[in-house]
Parts: sequence; structure tokens; C-alpha cells
Amino acid sequence: MEPKIYPVIMRVFSSLLFVFSVQVSLACGWSVSPETSRLALFKAQREGFFKLTPFYYSADNYYDTHTVSGADQELNCTEWKKKLGSQVDPKDVHVILYETDAEKFETAYETKSLKKVFDKNTFIEALLLSKNKALLNYILFAKKLEYNSNPDVKWESWGNIGYDSKDHKIADVSDFEKKIKTAKDSFLKQRYAFLLLRYSFYASDKNEVIRLYDTYFAADKNTILSPWALYYKALCVEDLALQNYLLSKVFVSCEEKSFAVLQHYNWKLTAETLALAQNDEERSVILAIEGLRNPAPGLKNIQEVYELSPNSLYLSFLIGREVNKLEDWIFTPQYTNDRTPSVVFDSTVWYENYAKAKEENFRNDILYLRELEYYLISIREQTSGEQKDYITAAIAQLCFIGDEIDLGKKYTDMISEKANSSIQMQKNIQLALVSLKQDDLKNNEVQNQLFKYFDSVENLVETDLGLFKNLYSLYRIASKDFAAKGDRVTAGLLAMKSDIKNEGEYSAYNTPYFYSYIGYFDRNSATEADIDRLIALQEKKDKTPFERYICSGTIAPNVNYYKDLKGTIAFRNNNLELAYQTFASMPKDFWEKNYAYKDFLNENPFTPKILQRDTERKFDYRFNKADFIAQLIQLKKQNTATSNLKLAHAYFNVSYLGNSWMMTAYDWTSGESYVDYVYGDNSENEKKYQKGNYYNLTMAKMYYEKALKMSKNTNEKALASLMIFECKYYNHYANIVSTEEEEKNPFKAGQELINFYSVYRKTTAFQKYNCPLLESYLK
Repeated sequence: MEPKIYPVIMRVFSSLLFVFSVQVSLACGWSVSPETSRLALFKAQREGFFKLTPFYYSADNYYDTHTVSGADQELNCTEWKKKLGSQVDPKDVHVILYETDAEKFETAYETKSLKKVFDKNTFIEALLLSKNKALLNYILFAKKLEYNSNPDVKWESWGNIGYDSKDHKIADVSDFEKKIKTAKDSFLKQRYAFLLLRYSFYASDKNEVIRLYDTYFAADKNTILSPWALYYKALCVEDLALQNYLLSKVFVSCEEKSFAVLQHYNWKLTAETLALAQNDEERSVILAIEGLRNPAPGLKNIQEVYELSPNSLYLSFLIGREVNKLEDWIFTPQYTNDRTPSVVFDSTVWYENYAKAKEENFRNDILYLRELEYYLISIREQTSGEQKDYITAAIAQLCFIGDEIDLGKKYTDMISEKANSSIQMQKNIQLALVSLKQDDLKNNEVQNQLFKYFDSVENLVETDLGLFKNLYSLYRIASKDFAAKGDRVTAGLLAMKSDIKNEGEYSAYNTPYFYSYIGYFDRNSATEADIDRLIALQEKKDKTPFERYICSGTIAPNVNYYKDLKGTIAFRNNNLELAYQTFASMPKDFWEKNYAYKDFLNENPFTPKILQRDTERKFDYRFNKADFIAQLIQLKKQNTATSNLKLAHAYFNVSYLGNSWMMTAYDWTSGESYVDYVYGDNSENEKKYQKGNYYNLTMAKMYYEKALKMSKNTNEKALASLMIFECKYYNHYANIVSTEEEEKNPFKAGQELINFYSVYRKTTAFQKYNCPLLESYLK
């Protein structure tokens, strides 16, 4: 809400910000991360996608996820159950291995209170049987080993638990080999061997890691320890192509290491890695890994994977990434205030001619979209089951991105009724898109059907927080479609809904305040009639399901928020009667208790701020908008020199230069700010306020000229002459955007200033406001 910069400065910088904000966040502006603003509607999933979550297309290096797969832990717990017997609950195994710190376990063991401390834990009960003493000793050894290195490392779980106590025993690692050799079965041998293998890895003993893997794990693929151990062996291999190959086998074999695999994978050795593969399936995995972090068009990669493994899970994932890329390249510029994709390559130089580059990029993106779309259509019939439904949903989504609505509907209808819940969710998103583009959006039945589509996605958010991005994107598109049909009220509420769903990264609605509820309507040319509709909807008792939905969390709790905006719009449009009628219907103390009015509407609006010294300014004026408008109406009716002079002062003060600018605007000027990011830059709208008065002082100048012409009082005429000069001066510099333009078109003082220094030299106004700076314009 604080004043920022003069329009002349703002407009010089705005073009620079527009160019560079696509790649950097300037200190003088406000922005969010590109990933936050990215649009993504396609989130269909196949069974098995969970481990691939970090590799969804993202503006960041990796897709941000707060969930980690526990599948490997579950497999380990199941192996312990298989070893100890069916009476053991895997959940109890998990408690001991992954949720119990070493000190607690060790203390309970030494005090012979394991059974008491872990009451009714079937895993502990089984370990305490005499026949399982060796297994209990292993658990004790593994827990103690957690202390040997970083005290935050858990050896059995490979997770994190903090340890505060320093009074603990560490494991003796000198007899590792003895423990392995004396273990009576392969189960224990492998687990002791894995502890030694991992210990050796962090001790940088690469040869020992490789030896242990080859001895104890290479021939046994039936334990989760095998891919874990292979991961460490891969990192110890000097041959980087072989390392890649081994990592690809780890990638397929377990979920826990998928992210780590891609962190260590060497992307420049594709041919050498493929040469080591033993079959098409292995080759398809290697090629899939190659595409999991590619931000550029990846159709060639998809084609190669398909030829090797048509029903590959990874093929589906790569197709999904490609759809998300096109959504970013085409939808993000179309529906966000950034006007650019979230991912921009370093080599991009479109700022040399942004409009041309944007047009060329869009054309190229559409051509690529068609190429991908036609390829997926060509292979669809050769796939089956879940893969076929997934590809069908992807084709439909590509059709919608490319504005082929009828074709998109055709493929949406082809998605099987037996498709998994994620693909069914995608189908509902696509049916919503069809309705938004083709149906009568004013029809209640259409709106209520849209609500059902929206709600079906909302219901899944509880189990998949990643769907917030889809809702953010869907509501943003829906908002624009309603706006295109002339329904700014629904468009505004859906835009607010979109911001609420945008993962809370910049949404004002986490802590909603006055402007949150009116910002969209203020910045998107809402009319007085639009606000009347908004007020009627706010007060409506029997809302339809769709209306209840779009109003939830978005409608203002106080109808006077909307009345204030309506009155402000009327004032901007010079409809003083409607402005007065609206403001007069509001509580008289509204502007003392809401927003920042008392901080910015607190001076006499009939004394021009530009002529006041700081010491003369008083901030104790009790401003009431209705009373102010009533005074303007009365002054207009009087139509005297004195009344026109007061009107001129008032219109000067409701411009951005005055002390009462908040009569006209809700923030001082538009530029790069939080408000501008969320609701859009308002500069062009501000230029139109009161026929250009907000920036160009058109109405103030008009009334000063009327006062000058009508007045018989030399002091009034002097003041009017001086203020006409001021209006011309600021109007001139509001339209100069560069030093070169100023040199070509320098400001020249007019007759008004000449008269001020000659004709009116003996007036009180001259004696009070004459200064060397003013006089310099006459030289």
C-alpha cells in the first residue's frame, strides 16, 4: 500500500521487468517461483508412478514432493515376517526397525524389559524366543551401529532419528567377518554383510563393497537388500558406463533409490550404457532414464522406448511429462500474468523482439503438439489395458491444449469406465473443459454439472496434494472462459478459487483481507452492474450448488467491501450521483475501520498537496467518501470561479499526485508488486480513470482553466494559473519515457507561468508559492 514510484519511472522500468522477469526475480519487484505459476492439468497416473514423483515435469530441477515411498521398507518388514513366522505383524516390525531409536532399544534390552517397553509387539515377542536369539543379537548390533558414524543415521532403516544422549555403546566393527561367517543361515549372513558393505562404502573401501556384493547378493535377487547393495556397488565402479548400467538395474528393482539413481546417472554416456544392456527391456529402461529430466521436446525418446517396450510404465510417464511441457509452453503464457512459460532456456534471446518470438514459439509449439498427438493416436491401438487408457487421456488433453475440442471430447469418451481412479479424475477434468468451451455457461444445469466435475477432483486432493496444481490450472482456465462469455462475477470468483488452490505459495487467501475479495474485480474492468450482481450473489440465500461452491472461501464477508468498489468505479466514471448513492448506503465509519483508508485519506482534499510544505500538512482530516462526493456535486451546481477552483483542487488531490488518491485507486501506482502479480498490472486501467485525470490531471486542469476564466479575483487567478502550469508540467513528464524523448520534446513553460510572474506578481498567492525552481522555467 505504500507509494512506490512515479509513473514516468515505472513505465521505463516496466519494459525491462517484462523482459527479464522470465528468468530472474529483481530486488525491486515481487514475484513467485516459475514453478508456482506453471499451469498443469494433466496428472493421470498409472500404478507404479509413485516412485517417479520427483521426475514429473517441473520448472525446478526436480518436482517438489513431500512424500517418500515406503515400499522398500514394507518389503524388508515382510522378509522379517517370512523369517519369523506368520504370527508377526509387519507393522510391528516397522515400529522397531524404523521408528525406534537405538538408545531406547538398547536400554530396554540391557534392563531385560523389551517385552514391557514394547508391549504386545509381535516382532519383539518372536525375537525373544530362544530359537531366535541370533536374530535378536543382529537387531541389537544394527541398532548400536547407528552410533558409529553420524548419530543421525539409522542403519537398519536408512532414515533419520536424532539422538540426544551421549551415554551409549557403539558396535564393535572389528569382528564383522566373524559375525558373517558364524551366521547359520543366508538371511543373517546377508544382513550382516549388508551392514559391512554400507559401512565400507562410507569408509571409502570400494573394493570391499564390490567383493561383498558379488559374494552375498549377486546370485540372490529375492531380497530387497540386493538392489540396495547394488546401488553402493554401482557407485564404487570406476567404469562410468557400467555404473550407469548398474544404476538402471537398481532403478527398476526398488523404489527407495530412484531419486538417488538419477542424481548419480551420467547423461553423456547413452551409447556406451546401451551397449551393456542384455535385452530390449533393459534398453528401454536406460532410454527412459535419459528422458526423465529432459526439459526439451522428447518425442524421439518416447518413440525409442515404445519400439522396445510398448506397454512400459516408464513410457506412460514420459508421455505425461511431454503433455505437461506443452501445457507449460502454451497454457502458462495464456492464462498467467507472467505471459511466459515457466521454463526458459539460457539460450533464449526473445527479448530482442518479444512479440515476434512469442508468436514464433507458439506456432512451433502447436506444430510439435500436433506431431506428438498424431504419434500417440498411431500407437494407441497397439497398446492395451491401463496403458491404453492412459494414452487415450493424453491424446484428449493434447486436443484441448491445441483447441481441438470436438476431437478431445471424442477421445475423452473413449476412456474406459474401468480405468483407474486417477485416469477417471483426468476424464472429469477433460469433460469440464468440454463444457467450458461448448456449453451455455449461464445455464444452471451446466453450472451444476461443472461443480460435479470440480468436486470430483477436490475430493481426491485429500489423498494427493499434488492435485492442487491441477485445480489451480483448471479454475484459471474456467475463469477466463467465463470472462470471455461476459460473466465477470463468476470469472472473478473462479480466479480467486484458482489462487487459493495454488499451494499457498503466494495466495492472499491464506490470510484474506479487504483487497483479496475485490482485487480481481478492481483490476479487470468490472462495471457497476457487475458489482450489483456480486452483491446479489453475496446476499442470495438459496444459492445453487455451483454458486455455493464458487462462493466458498471467495465471497466477501462484508457486503460493504463491494459497495465501496462500486462507488469507486462510479467515481472513476464521473457518475457522482451513483457514487454518492452507493457511499451513502454504507456505515459512516467504514473508512476509519477498514483497509488503509485512515492512513491515506486523512488530509483536506480541497487544499492542493503539491503546494503544501511538509510542515503545513495536517493528517487529522476525518474523510467520509459520501460527504466528499456530496461536496463535489454541490460545487458543480454552484459553477462559480470559487467553486471551480475548489473542484480543481479536489480533482488534483484524487490523482496519484494528490493527498486523496485513495478515492480513486486502491494502491498508488501499478508496477512490479505482490498485488500486480496476483491480479495483473493495472497501469492501462489507471490511465483511463476520470478521463485521464489520475495520471494526466485532465479534469483538474479543466476546472483550473474554468476558474481562471470566470474569476475576477487576482489571487484566485494567480493560484489557478500556477496550478495550470503544474498540471501541464506533470502531464508532460507522465508521458515521457526516456531521456532521448525528453531531449526531442523538452518541457516549455506556458503563458500561465509567465502571467504568474508578471500579471499576478503582487498577489498573496505569488508571495506564498514563488520559488527559484519555478522561476528557472522562464529562463
